[in-house]
Amino acid sequence: MITKNAGTIEFLVDEDQNFYFLEMNTRLQVEHPVTELITGVDLVEQQLKVANGEELTLKQEDLTIQGHSLEARIYAEDPKTFFPSPGKITKLTLPEASYIRHDIAVDDGYQVTPYYDPMIAKLIVSGNTREEAVENLKKALSGYEVDGIKTNIPLLRDIVELQAFKDGQTRTSFIQEHILINQ
Repeated sequence: MITKNAGTIEFLVDEDQNFYFLEMNTRLQVEHPVTELITGVDLVEQQLKVANGEELTLKQEDLTIQGHSLEARIYAEDPKTFFPSPGKITKLTLPEASYIRHDIAVDDGYQVTPYYDPMIAKLIVSGNTREEAVENLKKALSGYEVDGIKTNIPLLRDIVELQAFKDGQTRTSFIQEHILINQ
């Protein structure tokens, strides 16, 4: 029996714009909202239709990219040690604006356990340009508040202030090069 489904292919890109295959996942990646915001396509809906036996009605040439989008993963972790920070969320304030999307499953009173991935939310922002999206991320992070546990929000706020981040000069060594060296 042959089953059809949608999946995600990951690549790494070097400074010369060479693409290197990393992996193929038979699921959507956690970053799929970034693609959804710049294409206007609900990827979850498309994946469910394909999994239900329906034909994919979109072709590559049907897709267009509009604007720019960024995602910040909000983790229940100490921003200095990067260790998980379990505990009870005593207060949660989410920023709201037309350029903000939250994918979140926690609220006031939620108990973060040490047993699973400490990601508690995804903050996704959009803008007409990268510069606008970075500025929107900066504003959104300044309005985000989680009390009762440590989060990586202070680290994310530091990152969006760095010129290398604003310029899109991020790579797998970014934290070591720009953050850890300054601690």
